[in-house]
Amino acid sequence: MIDWRIYNKKTLKYYLIKALFWSSLKLLNFRAVMKGQEHIIPMWSRLMIELHSDCNRDCSFCPRYNDYSGIRKDKDGNHVKKQMPTWKIKDIIDQVIKLGYRGSVGFHRLSEPFMDDRYIEVGTYAKEKGLIIRDHTNADIFKKNPDFIKQIDNLVDYLTIGLYDYKNKKEKYEQMKFWRWQFKKTKIGFSFAAEYPLNRINSELETDDITGNLNKNFPCLWPMWGLWIRYDGELSLCCEDDQCTFGIGNVFEKSIKDLWLSKKHIEIVNTLKKNNGRLNFELCKKCYYLGNISHYKDFNKEIMEIN
Repeated sequence: MIDWRIYNKKTLKYYLIKALFWSSLKLLNFRAVMKGQEHIIPMWSRLMIELHSDCNRDCSFCPRYNDYSGIRKDKDGNHVKKQMPTWKIKDIIDQVIKLGYRGSVGFHRLSEPFMDDRYIEVGTYAKEKGLIIRDHTNADIFKKNPDFIKQIDNLVDYLTIGLYDYKNKKEKYEQMKFWRWQFKKTKIGFSFAAEYPLNRINSELETDDITGNLNKNFPCLWPMWGLWIRYDGELSLCCEDDQCTFGIGNVFEKSIKDLWLSKKHIEIVNTLKKNNGRLNFELCKKCYYLGNISHYKDFNKEIMEIN
């Protein structure tokens, strides 16, 4: 029940978001029941296949910044340079199409996708199969090779450009205007991760006390929202799980269907969609993302402050 004695704009926003959150969760469960699949989890709504391991930048707000494990950097800080084989990328696309998936696919994850010379080839393959391409870039390659824009324009349906170098609002808006002008068909959006690093400080998840209340009150829907495949074939639970700490499996060893519907994956997903679910996993305890409801740090904190 809402305590109207303490009503204000913040409490109204909190209860509205909470209602939308639970409505989306109930809708997912309803669809599963209608399909006779209440014992399993819904299909993902976004696919991410990482083409390769590298990025031309080394941003302090990125999870890869402090990774010296051999996944993103070696112990000496050198960037790891590995690729997922082309045949495997196409095989993954074929598998998801066979399963009935017709949503979006991206090729970036924690790397710069347009550094890979195969992008046009795999992107064209995905489009021919009926997928929507939704990707992210820091756009540095377009600055060095403006003609490349013509090849990407319309091949990529939605492109988010990370703007990291502006010094004030004027420069920010000028850059936004510039990039929107460069693309005639691709829909352009922007990321301001340097200014709004979501829930990270120096590439590490924040662990301050303010996150506690939200952790205890909200489940997490990220694991059933996306299918995240790292360049080496390992499945991540979500975008924060770059180390693949949950051990879900590898696409070189098992099919997409077997991995997604594995007993282990289903148990983790079903645990996280319950109240207090994220408290069962060390990585999830540190994270206060709301799943597909809110992606912005300031908005998340605003909710937490009134809870």
